[in-house]
Amino acid sequence: MNDKSKTKQQLIHEMAEMGRRITELEESRRGYEKTAQALSESENKFRDLAEKSVVGIYLIQDWVFKYVNPKFAEIFGYPVNSPFTGIRPEDVVLPEDWHMVKENIRKRITGEAESIHSEFRIITKNQEIRTVEVYGSRTLFQGRSALIGTLLDITERKRSEKLLKEAEQKYRSIFENAVEGIFQTTPEGQLIAANPAHAKILGYDSPEELIESLTDIGHQIYVEPELRSEFIRALERDGVLFGFELELYKKDGSKILVSMNARDVRDTDNKSLYYEGTIVDITEKKIAENDLRILNEFNKAIIDNAPVAIFTLNKDGMFTSINPALASLSGLGLKAEEKLIGFNWLKNQYTIQCGLSRHIEGGLRGEPFQLWDFPFMNYRGDKNIFMDFQGVPLKGKTGDIEGLLCIIEETTDRVKTQAKLMQEAKMSAIGKLAGGIAHELNNPLGTLVAYSELAGNCFTSLRDSSTKLSELQKLKGYLKIIEEEAFRCKNVTTDILSLFQKEGLEITRINVNQLLSTILELINTDKSNVRFIMEVSSSLPFIMGDRNALRQVFVNIIHNAMDAIEGRKYATIWIKTKLVNNWVIVEIEDNGTGIPETIIDRIFEPFFTTKEPKKGTGLGLFLCYDLVSDMGGTIKAESKPGHRTTFTLSFPAQKKINKG
Repeated sequence: MNDKSKTKQQLIHEMAEMGRRITELEESRRGYEKTAQALSESENKFRDLAEKSVVGIYLIQDWVFKYVNPKFAEIFGYPVNSPFTGIRPEDVVLPEDWHMVKENIRKRITGEAESIHSEFRIITKNQEIRTVEVYGSRTLFQGRSALIGTLLDITERKRSEKLLKEAEQKYRSIFENAVEGIFQTTPEGQLIAANPAHAKILGYDSPEELIESLTDIGHQIYVEPELRSEFIRALERDGVLFGFELELYKKDGSKILVSMNARDVRDTDNKSLYYEGTIVDITEKKIAENDLRILNEFNKAIIDNAPVAIFTLNKDGMFTSINPALASLSGLGLKAEEKLIGFNWLKNQYTIQCGLSRHIEGGLRGEPFQLWDFPFMNYRGDKNIFMDFQGVPLKGKTGDIEGLLCIIEETTDRVKTQAKLMQEAKMSAIGKLAGGIAHELNNPLGTLVAYSELAGNCFTSLRDSSTKLSELQKLKGYLKIIEEEAFRCKNVTTDILSLFQKEGLEITRINVNQLLSTILELINTDKSNVRFIMEVSSSLPFIMGDRNALRQVFVNIIHNAMDAIEGRKYATIWIKTKLVNNWVIVEIEDNGTGIPETIIDRIFEPFFTTKEPKKGTGLGLFLCYDLVSDMGGTIKAESKPGHRTTFTLSFPAQKKINKG
């Protein structure tokens, strides 16, 4: 039907219906606009919240990020305005954690799990590995399932937790393995914490057993319970306590001495929560300290009552300690400590003048020394004494010299006694010498007188022309005897003069091997019936001495050996040289009859001899002994009667070695 055929009424009705529908559409439009405006406002609010959120917000659909907020992009190291959509979760999750993350995403999208909370590691744009915490839940996006959630970077929190855990483990290890006992107790005396060392100190098998056993430590383990109150008062007053010593009972009832350090732990209202601290068993230490104290007292008593002066000097030479014997020796008595402690002995003029300061300086350099009968003038210069002085360097823990221990014994009386005895010995020797001289000269002089008278009688007979030839022969014999006895007197006086002419010695370097060879060449021409065996060191140092005097010594001893083996079958003399401890040793040995033990100690005395009257004066070995001593050497004799005799001469060696 067309419009023309419609009736007026129909047209009016259609127009009214159209107007109503237009009105409804207008109202619907206005409602839609309001809804769209509300939706836009809501969307703007959500977007503003998401864009400014401090946590990452994401939307995943079809295993791809459809939306991420700026914080999410920042966590992954992407610029805020750079596109992140299109990136897959698999691309930013650490491969080791992807399987777990993938399973969580699947469960949420499929609806197996409504929401899931998890932690995993991610890889940022610059390849840094970080740890994140994620909350996610299922949603619909554009009519299809999706996953929406938040992501928080917890890397620093994880590091802190790790450090905290490590620190806790460290301090737990310290607590568990400390050698000191560590404890916590309530002010009432309840033990609330203890480490294994604390349990061990008190004889318990474990900290748990100790804690269960002790509910009132003041009365249960304090030997003196009142000390618990003193302990608490000190903590309340000072807050800390160091070195609090007391006796405690162990589990078996025995007692130990301990030292405690503690502090008062309080709350914000300054109320004591508990006491914590450490405990150390000092029983053995106290026993050792007591033993050391007794030992020190004993040593001090020895030093204080020693009859010799004992004192110490520091490295500068100042007195640091003295004993009563030094106070007495110095003449200072009770004022000795006041006068001497701090006094520099090295700078004292009398110490310097007598040469003692040089020895002390050497001792302070680490060179121990011993002086015998050392002449000394006291520090005031008003008393001369003799003393034995021993200096011992004192070293610290590092080995450095820190001072000098000095021990002095006055020997003035001994020196005087020795001098007196020496003078008496000299006078005795002079008396023996005079007696020997008188004896040695009287015999030949008596013979001279007797034969001079006989010779005189012969001369009287010569006046008679009838003198027979026999009388002349007698006269010749008398004159020969007079000549022999005169020479005998001459030899005695020559030997005596030799004793007093030693100041004329000319000290030079001597090749001992060469000197002995020269002597043997001369002797062999005279005594071919004696066999000489030389055993000499090829590298023997020189010695210092008088060559002629040493020749006389060797000749004398070798001649004595030849006299001892005269007439013996296989007569042999051994001559040996060697170097022992920087001393040149010469041994002259013969296979003669030996020297009886009863007289071997006297062979170096003047005028003592075992030879026949006309074969020696008894001064030869005495002179040898004197000459060897003057050259700094020694001489001794060893003999086995009936077999052999050995003379051993020792001389200080020079440093330069003689290769000849």
